[in-house]
Amino acid sequence: MEPRFAPALRTLQKLLQETSSTLKTPISFALIGGLAVSAWGVVRATEDIDLLADSTPSRLRNTSLQGNVQRNLEKRGCVVEWRPGEPDDPIPLLLRVGLPKPLTPLRADILWAHKSWQREALARKITVKLSRLKIHVLHPEDLILMKLDAGGPQDLLDVERLLANSPPELNLPRLAQKASQLQLGGVLKKCLHGDGRTR
Repeated sequence: MEPRFAPALRTLQKLLQETSSTLKTPISFALIGGLAVSAWGVVRATEDIDLLADSTPSRLRNTSLQGNVQRNLEKRGCVVEWRPGEPDDPIPLLLRVGLPKPLTPLRADILWAHKSWQREALARKITVKLSRLKIHVLHPEDLILMKLDAGGPQDLLDVERLLANSPPELNLPRLAQKASQLQLGGVLKKCLHGDGRTR
């Protein structure tokens, strides 16, 4: 992991924990982007921090939570923008957080969980050590499912590399079964053969 990300991750983790405490609203989160891929042993360049998050109550069902989260983060020097998607958007809600100085211009894109299997993935998150910092990361199987579901060229390349450099936590039969349940089995098979990007 690039050295510049360690203080940003530390600050972001603290911000989310403080927001959860201040609002008395449990917020669960885990890395899902390029940093998560790197955490599982695949070298991957990235410019941003990507997280999957959920709250109790869910932001998708409690609109007043949106303003409370935004005001709380802005008080701590962040630039905050909620980005709701269109009805058919695969990402219905994204929280973009520009980190405070001196970490600017680093930012975090936080996808709010909107499917039951994504919430289950957050419950299975694993704490790993990155540059002497303990951070929550999605289990490699759940990270692969997130990327199969997203389906972009970089996502599928990440899946191919994770499968080729399989971490010991990854159980391929279990992954295949879950992918099939989510109607992602065909894409997974292509990735296993190194041609997932021809989806």
